[in-house]
Amino acid sequence: MKLKTLIPKSEARKLVVSRRAEISPIEIKNKTKLIINRLSGTDEFVYAKNVYCYINSRPGEVDTHSLIDFMNGWGKSVILPKLSKNRKEFSRFHFMGWDKVTKNNEGYWEPQFGMNEDMSDIDLIILPALAVSLKGLRVGYGGGYYDKLLKKTFAPKIVLAFEFQVFDYIESDPHDIRVDKIITERRMINTRDPARFY
Repeated sequence: MKLKTLIPKSEARKLVVSRRAEISPIEIKNKTKLIINRLSGTDEFVYAKNVYCYINSRPGEVDTHSLIDFMNGWGKSVILPKLSKNRKEFSRFHFMGWDKVTKNNEGYWEPQFGMNEDMSDIDLIILPALAVSLKGLRVGYGGGYYDKLLKKTFAPKIVLAFEFQVFDYIESDPHDIRVDKIITERRMINTRDPARFY
């Protein structure tokens, strides 16, 4: 029996950051279109009224700016996260136009204001990930903020990623929460059954 090789989170981070540096803006644009097209065909997306979605801020990420515009055009209510590092939690704000979004001191895009942390009305969560495994275990930047947030909701969780961000196996911690689906420019992965690609 072949043993599964686990990639340490630190190694996955290094590999993805290196690959992100090589992807061009036109590749990001074209691959993001394919990802959004796949996402828009899912039941989770079609039936979601309130979608919790991050704003991409780093080079080489899937362009959620265009996704947010797309969802806004569909008439969906888009909820954006605003991080409070003091409390180590997210507050939230309904997207009301890009003029209400600014870059914070650390260079991340976020709404100017944040309100409560209630997640009871959220129908779908679109999560950031630096890397993600076929089983749906995501690697972030080490803050653990999203793991804390995800404990507050049973809404479907989807990671949008480029193919180079997906690994067979990544080491995980007991508190890590799995996502339900991963959507890349090439496929959609059901993490409960990773052999099922769409």
